[in-house]
Amino acid sequence: MMRYFFRRLAFLLPVVFVVSVLSFALLHLAPSDPVTLKYSRRGGMVSPEVIAAEKAALGLDKGVAEQYSEWLQKVLAGDWGFSYNSRQPVADIMSRRLPNTVMLTFSAVLIMLVVAYPLGIAAAVYRGRAADYLIRLFSFWGTAMPTFWLGLILMYIFGVKLRFLPVMGSGDFRHLIMPAVSLGVWLTALYCRRIRSGIVAEMNKDYVVSLRARGFSDLRIMLRHILPNASIGVLVMLGLSIGDLLGGSMVVEVIFGWQGIGGVALDAVSNRDYPVLQAYVVWMAIIYSLVNLAADFLVCLINPRVRLAEKAS
Repeated sequence: MMRYFFRRLAFLLPVVFVVSVLSFALLHLAPSDPVTLKYSRRGGMVSPEVIAAEKAALGLDKGVAEQYSEWLQKVLAGDWGFSYNSRQPVADIMSRRLPNTVMLTFSAVLIMLVVAYPLGIAAAVYRGRAADYLIRLFSFWGTAMPTFWLGLILMYIFGVKLRFLPVMGSGDFRHLIMPAVSLGVWLTALYCRRIRSGIVAEMNKDYVVSLRARGFSDLRIMLRHILPNASIGVLVMLGLSIGDLLGGSMVVEVIFGWQGIGGVALDAVSNRDYPVLQAYVVWMAIIYSLVNLAADFLVCLINPRVRLAEKAS
């Protein structure tokens, strides 16, 4: 097991390296740069010497390969550089804002686990009946509905009309509820259908008939056998979804004023803030890879066939 874990962990290093190279190259191949963009927005006439001097101060006058080499050496030493826009250390910005995004992401995942599993089980047990059709209708509706649209509806109803929850901000737990629900409803609708299909597939297998013939109760069969087997595909899919939420919660964060990493990335894109954007891409790649590694590790723990294949290899 541990050999499997460390081998998969070693595979992540070249992935993160390739992501850092590609993102760095694409950022610097963009048609504009932060210095030129800054002065063009001010609308004033600036001499080329001033622009060239500021580019030299930021190291932008060097080749892309040389800039990447210097950036990589600093990152390996723990220095992620400074933001061109705020002049703050990039590591401080990321460490201050990233926990909020992680909190929002895992709150949405918690909502999904609490709601999607009961709905998926009910839809599978009562398949072909009214409950199944209603749950499947919710699943289709939830996956088709944009998260920002649901967020605006929640904001209007619970924030403006009823005044139950704060409309914007990230001060306490009450600020987290509406953005987490906005993401959680979409995630619940997506996984409700996946859980239902996995349970239905397991219920039709021969081992379930054999267990019932041996006198096992339906509840025990569901909890001890069907759910663990059906959850294997869910865990693999969940690792991908968590990575998508970490990078894709930007719109929800901006709508609710949630002080996560999404707003930082959006500002960095508009200002061509290379150090912040590069750190954002690399940190997201690391987190995405680690989450998928954790999901694979859990699958290995749950599924004995994976463990046997690992021992055989």
